[in-house]
Amino acid sequence: MANALIEDARTTLYRRELAHLVRRQSCRWISFVIGTAPIHRNFFEGVAVALEGLPTGDVQYESDVSHRQVQYGVRLRIAANDDERASYDVDRDLLIVPAAGAFGTLDGQAMLVSACVHLGLDLEARNDKRLDSECAARIAGHLYRLYETVTVADNETELLEKQQRLAPTSLGDKPFFDVAVEIVRHCRATLRCNKRSYPLQPGSFMKIISADRCERLRGLLLSGASRSERTHRRPAPGIVPRASRFLALQALQPAALLA
Repeated sequence: MANALIEDARTTLYRRELAHLVRRQSCRWISFVIGTAPIHRNFFEGVAVALEGLPTGDVQYESDVSHRQVQYGVRLRIAANDDERASYDVDRDLLIVPAAGAFGTLDGQAMLVSACVHLGLDLEARNDKRLDSECAARIAGHLYRLYETVTVADNETELLEKQQRLAPTSLGDKPFFDVAVEIVRHCRATLRCNKRSYPLQPGSFMKIISADRCERLRGLLLSGASRSERTHRRPAPGIVPRASRFLALQALQPAALLA
């Protein structure tokens, strides 16, 4: 068996909870393409598999605790507090996440979903355009909040009320939120049109963001970036197969270890 570190039980539980989050119905409805960044029907399932890992060996027993060797598609580091923002370091294949309290709020969940978009694009070698990846991550975060809140049965008044409640206070976030609202409205209209003949399923709908809207959003990101980000940030790698894989020994009963 290849050398593998025993993973902390807290990290294993976090991985499972994050995989459960990106498998939610709201994430399955997130489907759009902006520039070179497509978010399609199987996108978040690939992220969930990378987080959970794939068993690669037999169960091992040590000190009355059973472990199995797992191959992960990404490293995970949990910050010390809930205030840390989730992010993905493409150079180290490292997903940095806040403490588990982030799962308890809609905004915290949306932040985790956004970070997972960067991971998913890297897994699919679609991370060569940093601005497109950032646009996709921001739009996906807003879409998650909208799909968690808005229902198909909502009338126009209810939709507007929820939209106003979810609207970001930051002027820099509003253009990305507006795109997310446009996607939701398009999706709702398509659902109504196909309700009887061919009911729309999560992932079977994809909205293509126009080239001019994409350029405006890229410009907003460039104008909002600090000089240090523009000058010193290393560009993401080109479109090459992502070969990084990480082995770990995962406790089969992590919840019991934390009790």
